[in-house]
Amino acid sequence: MDGEKFLHAMQEKVAYESLQPKFLGYQNEVDELQDLRIFSAKLDLSRFATEKKEKFKEELDKATRELEEVLSSNHKTWGTARTAINSFLQMALYNRYLSESFDLYLAEHLFELPLVKRTVDGLRRYEKNNSLPEWSGLDLLKPDVANQYQDFARKMADNLGVSRIHLSMFLWPGWNT
Repeated sequence: MDGEKFLHAMQEKVAYESLQPKFLGYQNEVDELQDLRIFSAKLDLSRFATEKKEKFKEELDKATRELEEVLSSNHKTWGTARTAINSFLQMALYNRYLSESFDLYLAEHLFELPLVKRTVDGLRRYEKNNSLPEWSGLDLLKPDVANQYQDFARKMADNLGVSRIHLSMFLWPGWNT
């Protein structure tokens, strides 16, 4: 098997495994979940191989808009699209073959934390001033609310000495900072 076919197969596997129904809060929306996986499997990961904050954000915003257009009207929301992309990018970064082939490690410090119920609950547990907005779920998540959570996540990650993308492993219930 040639390298390109291998990488494509690996990307499909990572897309499938990173976008699980329970993680994203899906119940029976098989079509929407499949749309998320197909989009991620075809996403050009080289777009995210940059150390430049502005370039990375531009590509992440563009990919989010592209995925919103793919989703059916039931889940055509910014929050669902952004979280799916962030979840997929996280697992692509953690996959040696994809990370090395597409230079994803260059943007590790720029990746966003996937905002799902578990990570949001974890951030809220460690936020002492009660300044984070109420969580209304992925379908109602808007960029301004996501930015508040991402800013807090960045500060928490900086205090732990890790990139924000890795913070989810520290947000399990029972973990103590």
